[in-house]
Amino acid sequence: MTSAHKRRPAHAFALTAMLLAISAAASAQRGATGRWEGSMRRGTSSLSIAVDLSEGTSTRGFFTAGDLGAMDVPLKNVQLGPRVHWELVGDQSTAMFTGRISGDSIGGTFTEGGTKGVFRLHRVSASTAKPYTSSVVHFANGSVALSGTVLSPRTPGRHPAVVFIHGSGAEGRWANGYVADCLARHGVVALIYDKRGVGESAGDWKTSTLDDLAGDARAAVHLLAGRADVEVRRVGVYGHSQGGFIAPMVAAKNPDVRWIIDADGNIGPAYEQDLFRVGTALAKRFSGQALRDALSLYREFVDVARDGLPRDQLHADEAKNRSAVWYDALALPDDQDWIWNWYRGIGNVDNRSAWAAIDVPMLLLYGERDELVPPRQSIETISRLLAANHDTAITVRVLDGADHALRVAPADRSGWPHYADGYPMLIVDWIERHE
Repeated sequence: MTSAHKRRPAHAFALTAMLLAISAAASAQRGATGRWEGSMRRGTSSLSIAVDLSEGTSTRGFFTAGDLGAMDVPLKNVQLGPRVHWELVGDQSTAMFTGRISGDSIGGTFTEGGTKGVFRLHRVSASTAKPYTSSVVHFANGSVALSGTVLSPRTPGRHPAVVFIHGSGAEGRWANGYVADCLARHGVVALIYDKRGVGESAGDWKTSTLDDLAGDARAAVHLLAGRADVEVRRVGVYGHSQGGFIAPMVAAKNPDVRWIIDADGNIGPAYEQDLFRVGTALAKRFSGQALRDALSLYREFVDVARDGLPRDQLHADEAKNRSAVWYDALALPDDQDWIWNWYRGIGNVDNRSAWAAIDVPMLLLYGERDELVPPRQSIETISRLLAANHDTAITVRVLDGADHALRVAPADRSGWPHYADGYPMLIVDWIERHE
């Protein structure tokens, strides 16, 4: 037997046993409290998740799955001990998790909608405290009072900062919560806020113009630029979808905006994006003359809505085509629908002049399989317009397999979508490079 295989002294075994006992005691003392990260798996699909658990007078838990846009969702019926249990209650179903804690690992099973999967978590911190502070802020655009949250890193000094601009519809601050959390964990101050008429913000986005919404974002930028924890030379905006359309309007001739991240934003008249969106959707279901007829009627609706034209001929054409197989797919509004006034206010807005005025670095992000905005056409048009007016530094990333939400479809029907590889960390990396 070589020296490498000689029996170890008794005191070595004793020391090892003592260290193991200390480690086990420390893990037992921590119990389940802390931040746990890992994944849940069902079929061939996996979903990255994080769970924050707290024991004591108030046993509670929070669930985060960034790929689903879920951030700090409260868990129900939390039970912590050697065996753990909690429930994630959604709008349409409840997922029930049951497992066992072993030191700094938790493993078990979950059921949702009659299907079963497994989950495994590892404790990454014994504390649930975030590496940033969250503070509610209030600001205004004229008479409209807006409310949001600033996520500020706990590290001292001034930091780069970003305002998140909403996509279309009734988006609150929660819509950008996960990406803002990611940026704040990596040293970026992030401001997320409720769109006007949503959450704690006044006003009504349905009766507002895109200029109104751009003004809201400009007010948010002004607030950030005046904070003591913000490096004023490194303030920027991140806009997705409609927010990407608005982003150049916020940044144009605005000295507070030093960079732009534009994700899936359209360039040109707003109504053209609507025609592209509907055309792509219809082409999946219809072809030939049926597709041409459907597109013709929808374009007629768009022209009437954006220009405020009389609706008599549109109504006649609707009646003539009401029995067509494609008619219901258009989902045309009735005369009392709010969409008419909204479309009249936004349909003809053209952001090309705003793009032409941009002279700050920008990151353009698009999903390869975006069906709401044409990626390649948008990139080419923006790049050409900027090159003709300014020597602007442009970084372009087309995310493989990603849709308009920058997510990739699940591997099977029982799975979950996930953000494209590298997102959102590529945002963090790009911001760090632009001092």
